[in-house]
Amino acid sequence: MHHGYTRDLATLGAYWRGYAAIMDHFTHVLGDRILHVDYETLVTEPEPGARAIVAHCGLEWDNACLEFWKTERRVSTLSREQVRQPVYTTSLGRWRRYGPGLQPLLDAIAADA
Repeated sequence: MHHGYTRDLATLGAYWRGYAAIMDHFTHVLGDRILHVDYETLVTEPEPGARAIVAHCGLEWDNACLEFWKTERRVSTLSREQVRQPVYTTSLGRWRRYGPGLQPLLDAIAADA
């Protein structure tokens, strides 16, 4: 299987545009059955975002959702260390460090926008 988007920023941008087009389609077709979650808002204000996700899934709210890292359940994924930490905001805006190096990606995302 060829995943050119893993090695080329312009290809990644084109892939992202395809993803955005698919999401636009499903949002149009499925309406409010699709929940759009903004990552930056979710990590800076976790409770309203978590409540929206839980409600959208038709589940009952549990305050433990806000302290997920305190669970005693076994986590058997590569991210198990991250799962044991509270939500953090240190990654926000980190992409800006790469400045001009990201230009091919930004140009590809903006193409035909």
